[in-house]
Amino acid sequence: MAETITPTMEDYLGLIYLMRREGQTVIGARLAERLGVSRPTVTATLQRLERAGLVEMNERKEVLLSPSGQEAAQSLLRRHMLTEWLLREVVGLPWHQIHEEADRLEHHFSEETVDRLAELFKQPETCPHGNPMPGMEPPTAVPLDEVAEGADVVIVRIAEEAEEHSDFLAYLEENGLLPGARLRVLANRPYNETVAVRVGGRKVVLGLAAAGHVRVRPHEEGEGEGGLRDTVDPFQSLPSIF
Repeated sequence: MAETITPTMEDYLGLIYLMRREGQTVIGARLAERLGVSRPTVTATLQRLERAGLVEMNERKEVLLSPSGQEAAQSLLRRHMLTEWLLREVVGLPWHQIHEEADRLEHHFSEETVDRLAELFKQPETCPHGNPMPGMEPPTAVPLDEVAEGADVVIVRIAEEAEEHSDFLAYLEENGLLPGARLRVLANRPYNETVAVRVGGRKVVLGLAAAGHVRVRPHEEGEGEGGLRDTVDPFQSLPSIF
């Protein structure tokens, strides 16, 4: 491959990889929406990536990563996630700021530096937001807005898309809604589009759209402190309110 991969090209590859890992269909319009750029800009960049042998387009105009594009995307995301750990654990930046700052730094670390960061942080399997390292599938979890009232759950991860919104992450951090936190769903109210949970002894309310970015699993009996029991299957269908 003759063409040098620029930071912009890497950003596209990383986003395509993440969207496909989440099971989303990747087309130009959705990339434009996620990146906040015009469709002609996306078209021009995709054409450049295609000429470089990094992406392919199928008959439905869906964007697919080639093997070399997959490799480049995974390399970028590994750098990004390990940079987040560096910023969190060594620099001490607040959890809600590390994604945005890592975006500025991720293109500049060498592979040797990244390997040393992986050793320093004992080969982490996820980023600080709970999302899996490249090459690993997201753990089994469901959106918080799909959990039934009365269920006890544990936060597994915050959806990748939500990491772009530092104000939302700041709200989660302020209220203790971080990966590993245990919470009880107090109310799931589709009619006013809110989910109320108890975490750390206090009530926190999220809009349904926001709750959809918080991925959880059932809390297992005896896990963690407090001895809460699973009174409701969090994966059962929510009752209709009509």
